[in-house]
Amino acid sequence: MDDAAARVAALRSEDVAIAHLGIEVLEVSAGSVALGMIVAPSMTNGHGIVHGGYLFLLADTALAYCCASLDRLSVTRTADIAFLAPAPLGARVTASASVRALSGRTTICDVRVESEGALIAEFRGHGVVAR
Repeated sequence: MDDAAARVAALRSEDVAIAHLGIEVLEVSAGSVALGMIVAPSMTNGHGIVHGGYLFLLADTALAYCCASLDRLSVTRTADIAFLAPAPLGARVTASASVRALSGRTTICDVRVESEGALIAEFRGHGVVAR
């Protein structure tokens, strides 16, 4: 396991919420990560699609793990998400994060959220080194 993967694994081992939701780390390299989850019944809203809050949580976690891959343990300072399409119950959703800029304690990451190969959301977050 390389350093980036080891740093992400260490953060993941302490992440109780992510373990509870079944979010998996799919890929890690320095400055990029990919996470995945299956839309469970408890994640759907009244329209029968994944609640946007779960997509935000997945993308936000990808941001944090992406920062960790560079040894920058960070929390989100600010983030925006654009929801483009729904994901139904049972769909596999992935979030792929990559670093766009580093400045002082801030890391800016873009995250593509996809389901079944289609882009369903775009997220940009600013992480700030927490410790």
